[in-house]
Amino acid sequence: MPDRAQPRPARLAVVVNPTADRGRGRGDGARTLALLREAGHHVLDLSAPNAPLALENARDAVAGASGAPVDALVVVGGDGMVHLGVNAVAGTGIPLGVVAAGTGNDFAAALDLPVHDVPAAVEILLDALSARRTGNGVRVVDAARAEPLGADLAPRPGRGRWFCGVLSAGLDAAVNAHANALTWPRGSAKYVRAVASELARFRPYGYRITADLAPGTVPEMPDAPDDVAHPFVWTSAGTLVAVANGHRFGGGVQIAPDARIDDGLLDLVTAGPLTRLGAARIFPGMYQGKHVHHPAVDLRNVTSVLLEATDAGRPPPPAFADGERISHLPVRVTVVPGALHVLDGRATGSPPA
Repeated sequence: MPDRAQPRPARLAVVVNPTADRGRGRGDGARTLALLREAGHHVLDLSAPNAPLALENARDAVAGASGAPVDALVVVGGDGMVHLGVNAVAGTGIPLGVVAAGTGNDFAAALDLPVHDVPAAVEILLDALSARRTGNGVRVVDAARAEPLGADLAPRPGRGRWFCGVLSAGLDAAVNAHANALTWPRGSAKYVRAVASELARFRPYGYRITADLAPGTVPEMPDAPDDVAHPFVWTSAGTLVAVANGHRFGGGVQIAPDARIDDGLLDLVTAGPLTRLGAARIFPGMYQGKHVHHPAVDLRNVTSVLLEATDAGRPPPPAFADGERISHLPVRVTVVPGALHVLDGRATGSPPA
C-alpha cells in the first residue's frame, strides 16, 4: 500500500460475515483485520455467531457502551452486512466502512467501491481515516427508514429498520424470500432459480400505495408548486412494488436505473397486474433496467410511501430490504437525507455536523 500521512490511530469496530462469497468471507475478514492493524489502528473484532448478536455488538460499540464510541464501523461481506452496519450507524454520525466481499454487493456498486479486492477496499478506508483530519474522507448519502405498522397503521414498537438499497414488496420480494431459503445453487444463480419457481405460481397481489411525491415531479400537475409535496394513491392488483434508495438489488437487478443514493429521494417502482407470461418476459430485462419501458411499469420520485395490502389480489409477500426480511404489510418507508456517513478516501468536503 502507498505511504500516506499517519493519522491518529483510530478505534475501529469490524464485523465479518464468515459465510460471505461462498465461505470466503472468513479469509477476507482476517485480511481486513490484519491490514487495519498493520496501519496502526486499534481494531475490535465484533464478529458473532449470528447477525442479531453482531448487530448488538456493533450498536454498543457505536454508542460507547463500554467506553468511548468507536471512530468507525467496518463491515466485511455483502449487502446483508451493509444492512447490519447501516442499522448500527445511521443517524449517529459514526461513519461506515465497507469491504465488499459478498455475492451481490449492490451498495458497493452504488458508491463505486472495490468489490472482491480486500487490499483496494482497505486502502480506501485508510485514505479516508487519514483525510478526516482535513475534513475529507467521508461521503454523506441517504438512508431510508422502514416502519412496520399495525392494522391501525400505528408503528409497531421496536420494529423499525434502516436500509440503504431497495425495499421490495411484490414478486421481487417473493423471489428474495425463496432465494434466501435455497441451499443450492450458490451465489447469484440462486436468484435465477428462485425467479423460475415463483413465476410458476404467480398471481397478482393486492395493494394500496399512498406516497408523497417529490416536489416538482408531478407530471399530471405541471403548475403545482415546487416547494410542497403532493399525495399519490395507487390502488390496484400488482406484480412489482419496490421503493429504491439505490438503483439495484439482487446482485445487479437494475430496478430503478436512475435512482441516486444522495438525492434525498426514493424511487417508487410499481408494475400493474401481469400474467405469468408477462411477468416472465419483463424479468430478464430488469438486469439492464429495460422493464421501465413496459407500459405496466410506473416510476415516481417520492419522499415517503405507505404500502398496504388489499383484496384486489393475493396477499403480498413480506417486504424485504437489502435482501433482509422486514415485515408483512403495512409498512411505511421514509427517506432520511444524509443519514449515513461512509468512509471513502476519494470524498472531499466535510459532512454536516
